Amino acid sequence: MLKSMRDANPGDGGLLDSDQTRFYREMFDQQLALNMAQQGKLGLSDAIVRQLSGHPADSPIPPTSPAMMGDPLATLSQVQRIRSSIRMPSPAPLPKPTPFVAPAHAANQSYPIDDAPFEPSSPVAFVRRMWSHAQDAARQLGVAPEVLIAQAAHETGWGKSVPRFADGRTSHNLFGIKAHRGWQGDRVVNSTFEFVNGVAVRQQDGFRAYRSYRESFNDYVNFLQVNPRYQEALTRVDDGAAYLKALQQAGYATDPKYAWKILGLMNGPSFDKALATLKSASAGPIE
Repeated sequence: MLKSMRDANPGDGGLLDSDQTRFYREMFDQQLALNMAQQGKLGLSDAIVRQLSGHPADSPIPPTSPAMMGDPLATLSQVQRIRSSIRMPSPAPLPKPTPFVAPAHAANQSYPIDDAPFEPSSPVAFVRRMWSHAQDAARQLGVAPEVLIAQAAHETGWGKSVPRFADGRTSHNLFGIKAHRGWQGDRVVNSTFEFVNGVAVRQQDGFRAYRSYRESFNDYVNFLQVNPRYQEALTRVDDGAAYLKALQQAGYATDPKYAWKILGLMNGPSFDKALATLKSASAGPIE
């Protein structure tokens, strides 16, 4: 090792370099190598241990534990004894997972559902959406479907003012039928105008809620047929104007101009345009 170090840095060319210098340097290296062979170390490790442990330079090095210097199994046993003497903190128990519980109303309460969501953009769109339902209801009552379309358009502002739930879901109620006693279905509370002594008064009231617009038309038919006070109106179905006036006189609405407003809508340009577009369309009404 010393010879390799000398060869790596020969130091030739110095002022003190000569054959005699190199001779004595080789003798020194040989003596140093002999001492290293006898002791097996340079002594640097002892000096480092003394400095790090705070012992004087000429004091002996404290002996190392025999168990740690000898057999590896003894070393392992010593480590295990040290580890067992140290009290490790117990791991915190994992929290129990909270099972998912569905809201109670999800299984026990039904809500209006419409398989074809509809947001009316115009009278034409409203008529196309409701026409087939109006035809079915009109056949059961014997009245013209245009009369039912006009009444539904008046009650809802062409579908834009259908009573809604607080979360925005529609009730599909097209004819303003209220959820009075005896009604077993869903209901929604909305603001409405009622006429008292000829004056419109805003108030909150409950309205029936349906699962579809078809259900709304079907319930309208049933509502008229099972209530005795509307029997007179059902005898006037051949004349749309007479039918609407009979409904008003029977108390269907509190507005004294209820029938007149619906007839005005039927004779207006928006209604005529919507019907003309429907009849000229090659495709059938949207279901």
